[in-house]
Amino acid sequence: NRIVLLRDDMAFLGLISWSLFVDACRLLSICIFLLCSLSLNWYSFISFILVIVSLYVLDRSKYETKKPELSFPGGNPYRRKRKVKDEEKIPAEVRGKFLEQIMDFVLYDVENCQALLDFDPVKRNTECIFSKKSKLWGACDYDRTLSVEQNVIRSIPALMKFLAIGSHLHLDGFVFALPGDEFGEDPQQFGQGVRRVLKCISDHDPAGYHCMNKSYLSKIGWSFEFDGIPIFVTTFAPCYPETHARYAFGAENSFILLQPMYSFAIHDIGPDTPHTNWECPVTPRDKIRVAYKESKRPYHIRDSVIYPAAHDIVKPLTEGVGELVEWWVDPSQ
Repeated sequence: NRIVLLRDDMAFLGLISWSLFVDACRLLSICIFLLCSLSLNWYSFISFILVIVSLYVLDRSKYETKKPELSFPGGNPYRRKRKVKDEEKIPAEVRGKFLEQIMDFVLYDVENCQALLDFDPVKRNTECIFSKKSKLWGACDYDRTLSVEQNVIRSIPALMKFLAIGSHLHLDGFVFALPGDEFGEDPQQFGQGVRRVLKCISDHDPAGYHCMNKSYLSKIGWSFEFDGIPIFVTTFAPCYPETHARYAFGAENSFILLQPMYSFAIHDIGPDTPHTNWECPVTPRDKIRVAYKESKRPYHIRDSVIYPAAHDIVKPLTEGVGELVEWWVDPSQ
């Protein structure tokens, strides 16, 4: 505190010295003008110019300042204020204010980014009855000079905010985009990109759950989760043909769509079921399945709702018994 006050005093003295210098220049120019104005010559003209300069250019009001003071009309509120033990004890309104300011500083335009622009053909053309009006956020624009993981990390703050406020704003999904020429030529190549994205997200899970590190990842009971929120993962890539449910509708890039499970509850899709009313669809789930079938892009519906969720994240080119893309396997290990 003493150092801060000394620094403020030095700055204040410097400004006072400058004000004295301005007054001295003005007084000197006036004296010169009075001495030289007895006769009309170049000296009197120059002295007159100096007076004008001292009056209008060296305006003291431009340099006036006030020394910073610590004044509390109602008494010093900090005198008996106790120090909190850790950040958790800081008042919620204070924490909320600076957290919001930090988020606004690090975020980009999540609703007008390249990932969403590239994903738009899928959003507009897919058979999901909620897709066209869905509210999506997108990841930060992909930078090819960075690794997949470095690109994902840039979007972690946006993803955290998305999941924190999504249920209130009825947000439906968060889109990550990968270059199609690097991660879209076949399902296996695409699967490795998906693994790296989901692994990086999992590694930065603020809840500390780290779902991608679980030993039962490929088995029944596992689901993708971030910050304590279960997430349904759907993927699309250029490698899938027009007759495939994961067809990208001509988009050049590959996509990973993260849908919080509360989004399905908001749209009242209802619980999963192996049964479908094909002739007279009533539920939103039935209508979606029928729409995919009529567009000749049917997706595989299992006989049971109990199955490994990881098996449906990256689909093979031909769906059926025994067909599986083991995207969760790291070839380097």
